[in-house]
Amino acid sequence: MSYDTVVEKVKTLPESCLEDVSKYLDFLRYQYEQAMMAPLVESDEEFNASMQKGLDDMKAGRVTPLKEAFAEIKAQFA
Repeated sequence: MSYDTVVEKVKTLPESCLEDVSKYLDFLRYQYEQAMMAPLVESDEEFNASMQKGLDDMKAGRVTPLKEAFAEIKAQFA
């Protein structure tokens, strides 16, 4: 998914989601940086599907509370 596409999709989200979107994009950047250090394990199609699901979930209000999300990330990468 291109940068421009992500920007356009983010513009369609309600303002109440923007903080969560910012944190989600930071997490995706972190994943991208990690992927640059190791072979990419998911295809572009899988990445795009994952990105679309995340944006759709945020639009629909299906988000994990921040504390839980960071606990899951810590557990996954610790």
